[in-house]
Amino acid sequence: MDLSGLKWPIIIVVIVGIGFLASSPGVDYMVRNFTQAVPGEDPDRDKIDEAGLSRVAGYLMYLWRYERAMAVMQMAINRYGPQGANYWHNKYRIARCLDRLQRYRESHDVLQELIQAEASQFDDRVPNNDNLRLRAAKLKEVHEL
Repeated sequence: MDLSGLKWPIIIVVIVGIGFLASSPGVDYMVRNFTQAVPGEDPDRDKIDEAGLSRVAGYLMYLWRYERAMAVMQMAINRYGPQGANYWHNKYRIARCLDRLQRYRESHDVLQELIQAEASQFDDRVPNNDNLRLRAAKLKEVHEL
């Protein structure tokens, strides 16, 4: 059976699908998919949904859509709280988004919160306190906070 005639339709479908996922309706679809279940009812589903929201937020950061990425990370933080596996990493990424959006005071405040909580002990993806202090000090010095 010769399937070579399906090559181009499959390529087109893949490209359209990727384009859809990069669009606002595509992001809304992914977020809706990960927020359908009620938090706390099924721990396994909660773990999948929180990881999914965190991945969507990371994807949005990759697309330089920092406001939307922060909204998705904040949604994950609000839904799953400090018990969530990505709680501290999402907090750190919110600080990075705020920095990119030139909201330096807010970024500095989130970094201070991470330093006080010693977040790196809970999540290896968060830099240690020395690095967080250095970043906060640079923000303070460069932007005269």
